Amino acid sequence: MTARRPHSMALIVASAVPALVLVWSVDPWMPILLGLPLIAFLAAMTSDVITPPSRTSMFVLAAAVGMAGIASLLYGTHRGATLFHWGIMHISEGSIATSSAAMLRILSLALPALLVAGAISAHEVLATCAVKRILPDRVALATLIALRLIPVISSDLEETQQAQRANGRATTPFTVALTTLVIAIRRAVRMSDVAEIRGFSRSNRTWSVYRPLGIRDWMLITGSVIIGIAAMFTVAYLGVWNSAIS
Repeated sequence: MTARRPHSMALIVASAVPALVLVWSVDPWMPILLGLPLIAFLAAMTSDVITPPSRTSMFVLAAAVGMAGIASLLYGTHRGATLFHWGIMHISEGSIATSSAAMLRILSLALPALLVAGAISAHEVLATCAVKRILPDRVALATLIALRLIPVISSDLEETQQAQRANGRATTPFTVALTTLVIAIRRAVRMSDVAEIRGFSRSNRTWSVYRPLGIRDWMLITGSVIIGIAAMFTVAYLGVWNSAIS
């Protein structure tokens, strides 16, 4: 019997824990105590659905980490012994600590999200929001249709560019965007008419992909929250808490 896959809402809540925890302290220990256990927990709980991040996403993450680290290293807080100083660039013990904390925070924020991003279904999330009255039905449907049309609009852009080149016209960004916008508006009008005819405006419509949270989903949410709280208490107990608010 196939195991029940994790609910998309549970994956979103679990991957959002670092953002809710790291906002309280800027010390370099919090990302380590939070990120490593959380990544291991998510990998163990969702091993049947997670996929390795793509090379593009890892490259973007590495670039973001590198830029944040270099900026914090050269222009961060100056405290402790000065190691290098030239013009506005000032490297000190304090800037090294700030740079390390910035890079670790980005990694602990991004890696859990990248780990479960491929297993999250936008349809399931919006269906849950509509059934639980978090979003009105019309807003949920409009958002879902907009997400589904992103690849179609991208294809329209390419076809518009090719058509204008075939006609010998200049493919400026403005003309391509304007033509694609007109096509998108016409398609939206046709889709709204079809949706109205098929009864999508009814308030009591059924969402076929909706399913309630199961035991595994609640375990995933609870375990992630416990890891976040444990990291906060550990940092406070060790006396390395560096408040980000005061």
